[in-house]
Amino acid sequence: MTEEKWLVVGTDLRMKVLAKNLTNENRTVYYKSLSVWDEELNKTVLEFQPHFVVLPIHPLSIEVPMVFGLSKAVIFAGKLNDEWRNILQQNDIHFYLQDEAFIWHNAALTAEAFVSSFYNTKKAIQGKKFIITGFGRVAKMVAHILKSIGAEVSIAVRSDVQLSEAKAFRYEAVYLDEVGEVVGDFFINTIPAKWLDEQFNEKITIPVYDLASHPGCLQDGIIRKQYELLPALPGKFFPEDAGNVLYESIVGQLRRRDRC
Repeated sequence: MTEEKWLVVGTDLRMKVLAKNLTNENRTVYYKSLSVWDEELNKTVLEFQPHFVVLPIHPLSIEVPMVFGLSKAVIFAGKLNDEWRNILQQNDIHFYLQDEAFIWHNAALTAEAFVSSFYNTKKAIQGKKFIITGFGRVAKMVAHILKSIGAEVSIAVRSDVQLSEAKAFRYEAVYLDEVGEVVGDFFINTIPAKWLDEQFNEKITIPVYDLASHPGCLQDGIIRKQYELLPALPGKFFPEDAGNVLYESIVGQLRRRDRC
């Protein structure tokens, strides 16, 4: 059997766990804790010539004139921007953020990690009211865990489908443009868009916790004192579990690839 060579890149601690899990007698795995693609990575790839490369959830910024050595590698990534899509247009690419098993497990870890992070405020969850924007997987898991602890949950959404879905789960539900009128204790954003403008900023006076990906929900120029962006919570609070989830996703995608 030909030895597989893997390169895992990213500063999220789950990537380090992933590299450890991937390593076996048939694989050589290099792990690079870097947030940019630089000359060091170019040199590593040219010398190592990996068969598989795992990139972090968010696209690495590129600090070299050209990215070398990836033309024949199978790529696993979370998201790619136009620059990376152009570089990897000839590659076999698999997106773990499109793997339903990964998405749901990651959402569950995000919800539990939010609770862990919230307890650092020294405030209880039971008896408080949380307003959650969006009703995707992360919002569903956060709402579920908060409700199970004893919180009251209100959902604010942009679509008729999500409004009906939230009501079917017996949550108070409103459209997003009405969220400024809802009274609560804490506000959680899960919508990956810059929707919070000056008008919302004036109406929403409670602390805002943003679980959406960088750059979060604040529109450019909006400044808030009671605002905390909390991206990549699973890797920060549960790197072992998050790394295992990512490993299972990648191995599962490899199995499906080999069956094709």
